[in-house]
Amino acid sequence: MIIEKDLLALSDVAKLCGTSNSNVSNWRTRDSNFPDPFTETSAGPIWKAEDIVTYLRKKFDDGYDVISTGNISSKRMAIIGRARGGKSFLISRFVSDRTGFVKLFCGNSADKTACPIYIKISEYITLEYYVFHTDFNSIYLADDNDDELKKLRERVSSLVDQPYWQDNIEKMVEIEGVIREIRAVEDRYPNRKNSNTYIDTFQRPSTFCKEILRECGLGSIEIVDTPGVSGNVEASKIAKSDIYLFLLKPENSDESQTLRKIVTEIKADVATSKAVFLYKKEAILFTKQEYEDERLSIRKDMAAFSELFKDFKGNIISTELDVLDPASHCILFPTMSRDRITLPEELFLEDIKGKLLEAFKPEDESSKDNEFKKIVSKLGGKAEEFALNIMRNIPVHGLGADEKEYSVEQVIAEQHDRVMTKDNYRLRNDLDCAYSRESSILDNYFSSFTAADHPEEWQQIIIKYVHKKLTTSVRTDRGLGVGTHHWEERPARTMLIEESILADRILAKILDKDERYRNEPYRMAFKESNITSATWNYVGCINDNDAVTKLKIIKECLLNVSVSYREEMVLCRYVGGLRKIAEYKILENMGYKKDKCMEELKTMPF
Repeated sequence: MIIEKDLLALSDVAKLCGTSNSNVSNWRTRDSNFPDPFTETSAGPIWKAEDIVTYLRKKFDDGYDVISTGNISSKRMAIIGRARGGKSFLISRFVSDRTGFVKLFCGNSADKTACPIYIKISEYITLEYYVFHTDFNSIYLADDNDDELKKLRERVSSLVDQPYWQDNIEKMVEIEGVIREIRAVEDRYPNRKNSNTYIDTFQRPSTFCKEILRECGLGSIEIVDTPGVSGNVEASKIAKSDIYLFLLKPENSDESQTLRKIVTEIKADVATSKAVFLYKKEAILFTKQEYEDERLSIRKDMAAFSELFKDFKGNIISTELDVLDPASHCILFPTMSRDRITLPEELFLEDIKGKLLEAFKPEDESSKDNEFKKIVSKLGGKAEEFALNIMRNIPVHGLGADEKEYSVEQVIAEQHDRVMTKDNYRLRNDLDCAYSRESSILDNYFSSFTAADHPEEWQQIIIKYVHKKLTTSVRTDRGLGVGTHHWEERPARTMLIEESILADRILAKILDKDERYRNEPYRMAFKESNITSATWNYVGCINDNDAVTKLKIIKECLLNVSVSYREEMVLCRYVGGLRKIAEYKILENMGYKKDKCMEELKTMPF
């Protein structure tokens, strides 16, 4: 069983044990090993989940298979802009050890960020550290006559996939040197795909960040810091972010075209996210009024950027996009002090916090769902058929077009690991490509719906509703499996991909089991399919009806779809499952029963 809470009430403990509140109260008074409450409230005692887990394992001689994950809810923010713009200084305001972070990641007006850096911030982290990741060695195999490449591969092997404490600046310098050598090799082979190279750093939150985590009910926030860009953005590196921060500097004469290139590259993903334009000002501001005056000034400056995206407009789904209205979504970005937080910076952080709360707080979908249901109820078959045709006419991916056929047996024969790094990033890289294909298809398709073709308001509401449901679902990695090892990716995407590929086998193992005893059967389904792991004891199976439904949909609708290679398998079964669970929910909101939902899904192409 999985516990997704930090703190447990008496009733929570009773439910875990399948017993009554009174029995747990008896344990508390009669068993000296029962943990003391974390706190006493007017409603009763509260325990730390980890203390209860430790007690239960001892009480049942380690036969009680329970894992405590804490709050695993997470949101993502991507910061995009030119080098030497202050991105690292901005990010440092979100972490506890601001000085250590700046020393490690800030270039002091030099080009510092050699690759994307993923800053993972959580109160569960106790010590700051970083990990270098790359699949370079699996792509660039050493030629017997290429000593330079051999030596580089050896240096990569000595540095990759292991934690370094934040004060180890010398190791970071060495890693940055290796990354630049990797880039030089990749430049020599322009026809070969580039490696997936990046750095993870794990940070405790600042007071400012703690407020955001708690107000939004999050366990963690991830910030993506991209290398200084000139319009060249790898969309897969920043995809699925909940908010995009575009850092602009007015002194760059070609800034507008740089911004256009960036937005064009990631347009499909930005369509369902919040966007903020940070306009850098080097002016010295002493009062709140001076800050307000400058804030009004930059809005006028940003109005000029609106015309950049005029050719993106004109379709129904673009009418509400933040990114197409820079003047309404810009924030003054003042010069930041290394030593202290100034008044302008305080005001800036207030503005940023407001935007982050908009992006990170759980969205109440009920109003949109109810609006959709009312339209279907009022207009009947006309609205129902319109919504069905939108979903039925989404262009297909053309899976299985090659003569060869790729099967689950081939996945099993490849002996994958459930952990991304141990799997040599194979399934993770496949997912990046698969998500890019899916987001492009959905964006191109829904961008074709115009108000001229669909002038009635109810039609436009349905188009926006279906688009939002599908794109939001596709970008949200989820499933039954949870990996709780503190060094692994969260969510454990590689395992979730494997879970979808093995949907029928997973279901066969867990469906007849009590939800409290699904962890081991879940793991066994992987083990029997040749999926390896050194950390199975950190793996659990959550109780999530939507995730179970998704696997049932994959089994019924996608298992028999022919694919020609592994990336298509990932696209079909994992990304396809994410899309189809959204289609299923749309059908439910049209009043369809479960069986009818499944039958209708079988008619919808992928």
